[in-house]
Amino acid sequence: MRAKRTWFHAAAALASLLSAAVLPVLGNGPALDGPDLAGGVVAMRGVFFVPNQGQWADESVYYAMRSRGMDLAFRESALSMHLARPIEDASNASQDNGSAPPRFASLHDDRRPLRESPGVDDFAPADEHLTLTVSFPGSNAVTPRGAQPQAARFNYFVGGEGRGSASNVPSFASVVYENLYEGIDLHVKGSEQGVLKYEFHCAPGADWSQIWIHYDGVDSLCIDHAGTLSIETAAGTLADGAPNVWQYDERSRDVLPAHFELIDETTYRIAVTGPVDSARELVIDPDVAWMLYLGGSGSVDYAYAAAVDSAGNTLVTGETESRDFEGRINESHGWDAFLAKVDRSGDLVWVTFLGGRGYESGRAIALNERDDAFIAGNTNSLDFDGRTNSNHAVHLADDGFVLRVDAAGALQWMTYIGGGLADGSSGVAVDANGDVVVAGHTGSDDVEGSQNAPHGHSDAYLAKVDGTGTLQWVTYLGGSEDDFGAAVRIDRDGNAVFTGQTTSDDFEGRINEYQGEYSDVFAVKVSPSGGVQWMTYLGGTKNEFSTGMALDSQGNILVSGATISEDFEGRLNERNRRGAAFLLKLETNGTLIWMTYLGGSEPEEGLSVAVDSYDNAYVVGWTFSLDFFGQLNHLNGVNDAYVVKVDSTGSPEWMYYLGGSDYDVAVAVAIDITGEALVAGHTQSLDFDGRLNEKHGGQHDAFVVRVSTTRPRLSVTSTCPSGGPIGVEWRDATPDAPAVLLFARNSGAFSIPEGNPCSGTVLGLGTNLLQAVLQINSDSDGSRTLNATAGPGACGGHLQLLDVTVCTPSNVVRIE
Repeated sequence: MRAKRTWFHAAAALASLLSAAVLPVLGNGPALDGPDLAGGVVAMRGVFFVPNQGQWADESVYYAMRSRGMDLAFRESALSMHLARPIEDASNASQDNGSAPPRFASLHDDRRPLRESPGVDDFAPADEHLTLTVSFPGSNAVTPRGAQPQAARFNYFVGGEGRGSASNVPSFASVVYENLYEGIDLHVKGSEQGVLKYEFHCAPGADWSQIWIHYDGVDSLCIDHAGTLSIETAAGTLADGAPNVWQYDERSRDVLPAHFELIDETTYRIAVTGPVDSARELVIDPDVAWMLYLGGSGSVDYAYAAAVDSAGNTLVTGETESRDFEGRINESHGWDAFLAKVDRSGDLVWVTFLGGRGYESGRAIALNERDDAFIAGNTNSLDFDGRTNSNHAVHLADDGFVLRVDAAGALQWMTYIGGGLADGSSGVAVDANGDVVVAGHTGSDDVEGSQNAPHGHSDAYLAKVDGTGTLQWVTYLGGSEDDFGAAVRIDRDGNAVFTGQTTSDDFEGRINEYQGEYSDVFAVKVSPSGGVQWMTYLGGTKNEFSTGMALDSQGNILVSGATISEDFEGRLNERNRRGAAFLLKLETNGTLIWMTYLGGSEPEEGLSVAVDSYDNAYVVGWTFSLDFFGQLNHLNGVNDAYVVKVDSTGSPEWMYYLGGSDYDVAVAVAIDITGEALVAGHTQSLDFDGRLNEKHGGQHDAFVVRVSTTRPRLSVTSTCPSGGPIGVEWRDATPDAPAVLLFARNSGAFSIPEGNPCSGTVLGLGTNLLQAVLQINSDSDGSRTLNATAGPGACGGHLQLLDVTVCTPSNVVRIE
């Protein structure tokens, strides 16, 4: 029987600076028996915990972190935070409602824990102050220690009464209170964005009900109907989202019910009400690496599509009415399409406005091998910049368009696509010859370049445009009713694979029968010359639509969308109470392989899908569900954007809510060169989790968020129960970088001790004969395959890989 381990996660927002998590656990153990681990430590951007070596007069402070307007002090079995803000800022913030500004507690200077010397202070005399202290009733008396040493060193030559100079003071990425409760450690650490988190690591068999959390300096605590903990202070209300608890192994994931319970007005605990399976392994949730608002002061800044270039930059397109869009390199025309480039660190490189004096919206993006961007969308402007032809529509109805922008953001050309009535473009792809295929819908019977006749009232279409913007041909697609195109991809043979929705039961090229009450999803394959090869209906007896498509490494077709049908053909699971997102896979000949519902008990949509190098699919969209299957965190607001990972067999692996306290919608996803997900959409939330900047104003901002999705994956084949050949394979490690293979007789929980790189990293191995048996670099794609010989004593043991560049462990594998 494996040791019992459980993961508790509770996101919090203490002054928007401290977030909380309760984790399972991992006890302490002896030093590694084997060669020292090699490799660098993780650099924390803006988070440095520094020991008190006399630079601070308060001897009860063992470690501290300082930033402008905040002191965080680590004491025996407690930590305190001192916050300040200028009085005039507080007054200005309250002028809208005419009320008196909230007042922080008035504190004398001698109450400040980290005051260095007169004149050396981040806080001005006119600041208002608030001190909050977090303690843990019933805990042991524990002195904190630093963990995960950082490269940064600090010098303090401040002097003054009660203080001394300190030089070459080390810094750490986390602070640990070992055995704060019996079998439970408290870890405080920081993210790259300067956001702090605290975690409880509960060793196997430890009683997590020991943990009580008490606040001093707050007015009261209360829990709302959604399970959120509200922390009332003189500065206003802080919110701590309901706790999340789960267990998983290679086969399945279970989320355990848990909630906050108030002990009194200033003390609470976390209660777990679900059964814990002692044989289950743990999952480490993906983290939001960063989030960036895109926009200006206008009411509408929407993102609709994203792509990643060869350098790992993210290209985002959408629509904006902001003339002051941040990062712009040209002037607005009015309501424009835009293209924004964001680098891998989340810094905005440039923004290009695209359009004319009318309305434009960028709806799709594709890149060629030179990283030129091809944007498709809708316009009613007669004077679109860079046009190679004329607008076709009368009475200012929309035309579709496609355009080309080089890697520096300069517009090369733009081509209108359409006829005399309303037309639009919603998908774009680039083939191996550099030609561009555009997907969309049309109500026109006179679309320029058409090589066949329309089928019904409204048709889907595909158009081919060469690399110079010259229209080659247009093909109408559909039946006698309404058909709408969405997304398009080019397969390895140069065929266009296209998806959308239809109400036509006589769609050209169909290989099966219409299934819906009103609309079906369709997929269609079209040859390089525009001929239909096959078309398939997808759905159930009610309604569905699709907007996302991707191709995997085998040429299989992934389609995402939304449905209210409970009997969707090919389903692997059952739909929850209301409408659901879905993902399905087709063979290259249009045969349905599987379909899986995604979501919870409230509505959601799956608006885009991307596939990584291992054929895992990532679906994004929006959701109102608190209980989205596979969730790793909790709904942040009214509705959230989300990203869900689905393996190649159709099994959801995890789901992550993205957003803040207002409305958030993810519309696009792309996978970068490291395998991480770049998600784009639009938001009304001022407090979007992981943000690097502030919302620009207006009702909506576009956003792009980078989500860490991968951890090394380890697999083993062996000849147990006897010794002999053993095969070891891993994927998703840092390319061309060192990894260490670890062995232990048993699984369990072990925190790498100080003195080793990645100290503080928690392994899923026990401490019985824990050894670092091999150090070797991963290949250029982050994988490695090894063949070795193992003695009979290895059978029944456990292996785990540690990627020492990012201090991330793999899954634990039993040798059997």
